[in-house]
Amino acid sequence: MRRVWLLVLALLLIPNAAIAAEPSIVPGSNINVVARDARIPVTVTNPTDQDIEVTVMAASNSFRLEIIENATLIVPARSSAVAELPIKAIANGPLEISVWLSVEGNQIGDTVVVEVIVNYDIELFLLVSFGVAMFALIVIGVIRTTSKLRRQSRE
Repeated sequence: MRRVWLLVLALLLIPNAAIAAEPSIVPGSNINVVARDARIPVTVTNPTDQDIEVTVMAASNSFRLEIIENATLIVPARSSAVAELPIKAIANGPLEISVWLSVEGNQIGDTVVVEVIVNYDIELFLLVSFGVAMFALIVIGVIRTTSKLRRQSRE
């Protein structure tokens, strides 16, 4: 009787092992986009014994972000690789991207949702702030140097 239960348990677990032995997307953390044009990294793992070519596909749930194109990569056997999805930020705010894998046009594995926070104005703000700070330092340096020269000429 014990062997029968072990056999039933083994038969139930075999399909789950077959499902788990396919390429999948490794869930990651939230992504902050601070530029109008950027790339979103997606890690793909391949637990099989052979190299496989996959296409990483994505769709945004909001108008704030546009996925420019899908990424195709070859993932080595029993390893992982990083695909980079080119995106274009259109407006600021939080959104979600659905990412999935495709092999020869057929979806494999589950769809993974990636949370993205778009703040593309930060890039311009940081550049302007840096420019203003540099200008202020130059002005302060010129004023300080001219005042030193005036004091030295008076002595």
